[in-house]
Amino acid sequence: MLKNAFNKVGLIVRFNDPSISDTLNDVYEKLKTRGVGVLLDHTTRGLLGGPTTVDIETIGRECDLAIVIGGDGTLLHAARELVDYDVPLVGVNRGRLGFLVDVCPDHGLAQLDEILEGRFQSEQRYMLETEILRDGEIVHRSYAFNDIVLRIRDVLQIMEFEVTVDGSFVNRQRADGIVISTPSGSTAYSLSNGGPILNPTLDAMVLQPICAHTLSSRSLVVSSSSEVSINLCDQGVPNVQAVCDGQVYMDAQPHDRIIVRRKSEQIRLLHPESYDYHHILREKLNWR
Repeated sequence: MLKNAFNKVGLIVRFNDPSISDTLNDVYEKLKTRGVGVLLDHTTRGLLGGPTTVDIETIGRECDLAIVIGGDGTLLHAARELVDYDVPLVGVNRGRLGFLVDVCPDHGLAQLDEILEGRFQSEQRYMLETEILRDGEIVHRSYAFNDIVLRIRDVLQIMEFEVTVDGSFVNRQRADGIVISTPSGSTAYSLSNGGPILNPTLDAMVLQPICAHTLSSRSLVVSSSSEVSINLCDQGVPNVQAVCDGQVYMDAQPHDRIIVRRKSEQIRLLHPESYDYHHILREKLNWR
C-alpha cells in the first residue's frame, strides 16, 4: 500500500462541464489505486458513470482533503462552502488563468502524488464576510475569498457612497463602485482597476474604487482586522448590488450599510513543493 497523508478525499469539479471528465477520471483512479477513500460532490454527477454523489457539506464533515478540478472560480465556490469545516483544498487547473488552482493535470499528475504523500506547501488564506444592514437589521450575509464588489445592477451609472474604516470616516466619493479585496483577490478585479498586488499571506485588504469621478481617488490598503462600512448615499440609485467573488449577488437599497470584515475561520490551500508565488505572477502576467 502506498503512503498516504489523507484518509478520505472529496472531489469537486466545475459544474456541468463534461470537458473535465478525463481529468476527473484520472484523479479518481489515482485515489482508488492509492487506497484513499473518495467522496464525489454532486458536481461530478454523470461524469464518472455510476458512483454515488454527495453534497459539499458531507465532504466538509467527512473528508480531510478536498480536490477541486476546474478554474479559480470553481475553487472560490468550494472555499466559501467549506471554510467552516477546516478542510484543506488542492486545485487541479482545468481553467484559463489559474492563480489559485496550481496543480498541472499533465504528466500523470505527479504533483498530486506528492501532495497525497504529504509533500506540499501549506498556506493559510483569510476570507471576508459581508452583511447588508437595513434599518439596523441584517438582510443579507455572505462570504468572499477574493473580493466584494459594490456596484449598480444592470446599468453603467455613477453611485455615491461614504467609506468608514473602524468607525473613522475616510471619504465620500462618486464612482462606478468599489472593490474590497483580500490579498488573494488583489490579482483579480482590483488589479483590473489599477489596484496593488499584495502577497497572499499579508494581513491586509484593499479598498479599490471603480472608475472614480475624481483623479485624487486612490487605492487604500488597510489592516485585515479592520471593519469597513460602506453607506449608500444616493437616493437616485435604487439598484445597487454587493457581489461576492462574482458569484453571489445581494441587492441593496439607498441608506443601507454594507459591513465588510475578516472572517474568523480561514481556508488552507495546499500547493506542490515547487510552488513559487512570484513564478505564478511572472507566468500569468507575462512579466520578464
